[in-house]
Amino acid sequence: MTTLPCRTPVPPLADSADRSALRTIDQQIGQELRALYNEVLAEPIPDRLLALIDQLDSSNSQSAESETETIS
Repeated sequence: MTTLPCRTPVPPLADSADRSALRTIDQQIGQELRALYNEVLAEPIPDRLLALIDQLDSSNSQSAESETETIS
């Protein structure tokens, strides 16, 4: 099991300059996260995953057909 390091509490913000600096940092982090998310969305789906999805779809459709036959 991994143990996380203890974090020291963040001291209260002294003035508006500190708040402004944190706001700027938050905005930069948000921009970087959005850019990373967009890069991941643009990546193609691996062929192995597509094949697995096809297998699951065909398995589900076969199960649904056998249930319909049983009910009839």
